[in-house]
Amino acid sequence: MIEAAVDKAIAIPASRITERVARMRRDRPGADTAELVALAADRFRNEAGLSSGAVGASAALPAIGTASAAALTVGQTAVFIGSAVTYVLTVAELQGLRVVEPEKRRALVLSALLGREGSEAVQGQLGLASLFWAAQSLAQMPIPTAKSINGQLAKRLAKRAAAKGGAIALGRLLPLGIGAAIGYSGGRALANQVIEGAQAALGPASPFAPALEVIEA
Repeated sequence: MIEAAVDKAIAIPASRITERVARMRRDRPGADTAELVALAADRFRNEAGLSSGAVGASAALPAIGTASAAALTVGQTAVFIGSAVTYVLTVAELQGLRVVEPEKRRALVLSALLGREGSEAVQGQLGLASLFWAAQSLAQMPIPTAKSINGQLAKRLAKRAAAKGGAIALGRLLPLGIGAAIGYSGGRALANQVIEGAQAALGPASPFAPALEVIEA
């Protein structure tokens, strides 16, 4: 389910990310790159909390059966991953990387979904001396290498999702109010993990707008 949601989400057109970045810059003409990256993180965190909390509230309603509650949770997982992919690609473009090539997109997204652990895993596979692997190596990475990295990251993500995601999903089924609170806090916690993962992969944002590098197939 997780891999299918990632595959669907990474198919987002690059033009949509470019439009999103351009709109952010138009709306806040005085903001530097670091401020826009922080704004994208705040929006993603809030969206994740609200959507997860709404599912928690709905799933705990007496009229909602177990099967329907499970379906809500599955749907919310897809929504979260879609938001996460949009966030990661937006931050990458703000920091000078427009990632179009699908396997390299997948590597960046899977790494971010795993938090700092994802970048540490890629760092080890590439033999790098520090984190910020995407800022250093993504553009030059051969496609076979990206595919190998993706296979390893997908296995890690499946294990992580079974543990943490399952706990949050069960928490959403608690009585109304409790389930909503767990959903809200759980959604924000998962978003914070992705935000940390994106920072670990891409490095800190410079105040200045970087030159754009387009990573195509």
